[in-house]
Amino acid sequence: MEKLKEYYDNCADIKEFIGRMYGLWESIPGNIQNEEPFWTLSYADDPLPWGDEKQTRLIYEKMLDYYKENTIRQYM
Repeated sequence: MEKLKEYYDNCADIKEFIGRMYGLWESIPGNIQNEEPFWTLSYADDPLPWGDEKQTRLIYEKMLDYYKENTIRQYM
């Protein structure tokens, strides 16, 4: 996720990022595709057709921080 976060932070075009992330999701083995945080790659862009780039970005950012958030919870 750290590498994906780095790519996200440096990607100026959200549509390019979306295309690459959906392609990544398609390449993940089926038994992992439906597990979080990878499942998010299949639907994170759903708000975009309504012009809601902010919501799309929030979904991706939550996904990109998934392991960081869960690691913190383990140690609490």
